[in-house]
Amino acid sequence: MSIAEQPAQTVRLAHEVRGGGPPLVLLAGTGYAGATWGDALVASLSRQFTVITFDYRGTGKTQGTDDDYTTRLFAADTIRLIDELDLGPAHVLGHSMGGRVAQWVAIDAPARVRSVVLAASGPGEFRPGRQPQTGIPLANAIALIENGFERTIADQIRSTFFTPEFAASAPDTVERLVRRFWDNRPSLRDYLKHVIARQGHRTVDRLAEIVQPCLVIVGDRDTHVAGTGSHLDQSRYLAEHLPDAILSVVPGVAHGLFWQDPDPVVAEVVQFLEANPAQP
Repeated sequence: MSIAEQPAQTVRLAHEVRGGGPPLVLLAGTGYAGATWGDALVASLSRQFTVITFDYRGTGKTQGTDDDYTTRLFAADTIRLIDELDLGPAHVLGHSMGGRVAQWVAIDAPARVRSVVLAASGPGEFRPGRQPQTGIPLANAIALIENGFERTIADQIRSTFFTPEFAASAPDTVERLVRRFWDNRPSLRDYLKHVIARQGHRTVDRLAEIVQPCLVIVGDRDTHVAGTGSHLDQSRYLAEHLPDAILSVVPGVAHGLFWQDPDPVVAEVVQFLEANPAQP
């Protein structure tokens, strides 16, 4: 295993293992702890898989460290957990920043990974002539200063994870995710370090090394334009440049496809995973 990002301080990742069957590691988004996946979603997947959720360093019950956070560092933590639990090769599913982490897991520890699901994710800046936007995006900084941490997260979830019509019709679902994030939140310092990790991610020139079967899945309403374009555009780029990828564009959902319309999304993920069974 070749891992470029070796932490100055290793941590024990708080984690949960549920279900039975082939191992499936879930990697959450920027600053999201394992609990944000939701009980119903994990229960559904646990009927056929051994589902592992965990808290990144600095989130939930996992302590933060003084290391500079990167998606590759989070991947090193993930690989270490897979080894500690003796789970490899495992299916690896990452949402948003978690998909970026999953890319490094597949590159740095290919023998630990049977297949990859990249949900609403991307490889970093890929548009010709554009410089990567690293650091804390200006819009994020302004929102945090003007509105505070809690309101910024709530507004972000409501406006990007869900379509406006769904948010209006199912406020309890939106609020449940907001509370799960907030109850397991990182410190503001750790959250900003997660944002910096996400913004610094770049695997555009390394995608050919991800040789495992990949499902790239994204909502057709995931069109909010951030630092590297919309997740819909980024997902299309991933599917076009990965050696062995299937693209699925889910109609009517935004960034939070696992929370807005989980049943068909989970069914498609399960179908893909069953077509690529983990080897003993």
